[in-house]
Amino acid sequence: MEQVIVRVSSKRQITLPAAIYKRLGIQPGQKLLLEVQGDKIILSPKTTSYTELLAGSVKNVYGRTAKEVDAYVRKEREAWDRTHS
Repeated sequence: MEQVIVRVSSKRQITLPAAIYKRLGIQPGQKLLLEVQGDKIILSPKTTSYTELLAGSVKNVYGRTAKEVDAYVRKEREAWDRTHS
């Protein structure tokens, strides 16, 4: 993982280092996705595919293993059946 230090201006702006800008193929006016993960900020070039953009965004929400996910889904189905019978 490459790390660089950037400065935040008085207008809350940062400048992307030229090497990173070029390596990622970022263009002027392009939108970037900003994610906050804990105390970290992650910037990514915005994609045109929402599938690609959202992939992994709910990782581990329903469980960390297939068994945990299956148990979660089973419990939700049982709750649904109880309330809609």
